[in-house]
Amino acid sequence: MNNGIYQDQNRYPQNATQQNQSNPFNQAPPQAQNESANTGSIAIEQQRAIAEARGQIQLAKMFPRSNSEALSELVEACKNWDFAKSAFYSVPNRGSGPSIRFAEEVARCYGNFEYGHRELSRSKGKSEIEVFAWDKEKNNVSKRQITVEHIRDTKTGPKPLRDQADIDNRIANVASKQMRGRILAIVPKTFVEMGLAECRKTLAGNNTESMSSKISQMIVEFGELGIRPDQITAYIGHNVDDCSVDDLTELFGVFNAIKQGARVSDYFGDKEESQTKSTSLKSSLKTN
Repeated sequence: MNNGIYQDQNRYPQNATQQNQSNPFNQAPPQAQNESANTGSIAIEQQRAIAEARGQIQLAKMFPRSNSEALSELVEACKNWDFAKSAFYSVPNRGSGPSIRFAEEVARCYGNFEYGHRELSRSKGKSEIEVFAWDKEKNNVSKRQITVEHIRDTKTGPKPLRDQADIDNRIANVASKQMRGRILAIVPKTFVEMGLAECRKTLAGNNTESMSSKISQMIVEFGELGIRPDQITAYIGHNVDDCSVDDLTELFGVFNAIKQGARVSDYFGDKEESQTKSTSLKSSLKTN
């Protein structure tokens, strides 16, 4: 009898296969199975994200921020010269204001705060990015979706990026500029303004050094970028020695923008060496 069965299986091999399977009508098609698996994975990830967010909010409620301590920490940070000079930006045709470095320090001092960016999707030549800032204690969120093209701006026009590291750097650079707006949209405006005011005091020398000493440092640092005092004089419209706090604020905004990739010619033009005498401060710097 067994031989007869095996003979039938050899004659009709599909019968043996069917005996090892469950009822095919009780199974979803392969495509439907994949879709069900994906849906299940998404649901699990959503539940995990919700649980994680709830945990962070609960933790923030357990250890609430002290506004006075946060402000005191920010003011202390703003008394540092290196930080104060990085607290502003100025871009032609796009305005000026607090920089991303300043916004990041505000978020750090404020506490119970998270910001960043995530890549939602990527197709050929571009990525869809979500930039966000989240005050966990009050559960206030500010977010924005942007499209980042995988290109580098050059003198001859946009150049496509191929290397993964170059693409990631491009995304991070664009996202950081958007994060500034998301952070400042949530943090109290008085908190921001008091920090900026302290940065201006530091630039003016009111905290540690005289105004003339700060101007001297500013000229030296611009010189490291190849920018001469006579170019600075032409930009602000008066002698460098007479720089005000507002002038220093704007000039360091320009300085930060150039360090982050802006062209010197956008601010100072391609000027030939001036034949006039340098400012008295420039002369004193040369003699020292």
